Amino acid sequence: MRSEWRITSQYFGESKIWQVYRLRNVNAVDHSGNREFAEAIFETREEAAELAERLNAEE
Repeated sequence: MRSEWRITSQYFGESKIWQVYRLRNVNAVDHSGNREFAEAIFETREEAAELAERLNAEE
């Protein structure tokens, strides 16, 4: 069972980027091998949050 879509961030050089992801298996630990990412990378948290909300509303 997959989780809801969530937001994560990381620094890429001097810039902070945001991505939208969900866990492939909600019963497993949250780590990179258990994440499914939406294809977009965002420069702001707000943009990423909009996509996460939209994807969660579709399900």
